[in-house]
Formats: sequence, C-alpha cells, structure tokens
Amino acid sequence: MEQAAAVFGKKVLRDVDEDEFMNNISLVREKVNDRAVLRAMHFFAENKRAEAEVRALENGDFEAFKELVTESGRSSYMYNQNVFTSKDVEHQNVSVALAMCEYILKGKGAWRVHGGGFAGTIQAFVPVDMLGEFCEKMEAVFSKGSCYVLSVRPFGGIKLF
Repeated sequence: MEQAAAVFGKKVLRDVDEDEFMNNISLVREKVNDRAVLRAMHFFAENKRAEAEVRALENGDFEAFKELVTESGRSSYMYNQNVFTSKDVEHQNVSVALAMCEYILKGKGAWRVHGGGFAGTIQAFVPVDMLGEFCEKMEAVFSKGSCYVLSVRPFGGIKLF
C-alpha cells in the first residue's frame, strides 16, 4: 500500500484521496502492479466498512453488522488477497473454511478471515442454535479441536490486576 501511496507522492495510503486514486488506477498499475491496486481498493472500502460496523453495533443492528463482516471477508479474499499464498495454491485451508461457513450458515451468521490471513484463522458469528452442527461439520473437515467457541462479554476490556 505504501507503493501505491508513493505514486501520489504520499508515504501512506490514508493520505491519498480515494477518488484521486480511483481516477488514476491505470497510472498505479503502470508504476506498481495490479495486486497493489486491488489491496488499495480493499483499504479504502474497509475503512468505510469499519465505520459502518461501529454504527451498526451502536444502533443495535446486529444483522447489518453481520452483513458487513461477511462483506469485509469477501473483500479480504478478493482484493486484499490474504487468504492463501500464491506460493502454495494446492493448500487453501482458509478458503475451504470460509466456503464451509457459507455452506453451513447459509446467510444466518457471518464469517471472515481473521488476523494476518495465511496462517489459517477465521472468525465466524454462529447462531447458538446452529453451534453444535457448525462445530461438528467444521471439525469433520479440519480435525477435532479445530473449532474454538468463544463467548463475548457484554462489556469491553477491563483491567484484572
């Protein structure tokens, strides 16, 4: 993303106007590469999505939040390209996990790559009534113990000591 920003004389992409970037994609492709273009497009959209996720949660609209999480995951896959490495296209564990989420949840939850990507972690918001089925099907593909169920507290982080 720094390379894409440099095309506009900036150090970081957040200092580049999105419209200016979009109107000059040919130049970025010429000076950098297509992957940089796609990742920059993800960056601009993801920043807007993160703000929309906050608004959805503040408004108690968990359905909108889930849609945004899944949209974010699709963008990570398609634009940010951090779901599998091009050096090992034979093994796409995260891609398979995301496809399984879509198959099992059928739009009732949300899912996305989580963390840095390539290492194999996804985050899924699973309705409680589907949790058993979800874990069973995921562990049938990825091995027993590969599905971790986390509970989110109704309040933010706290200092314990």
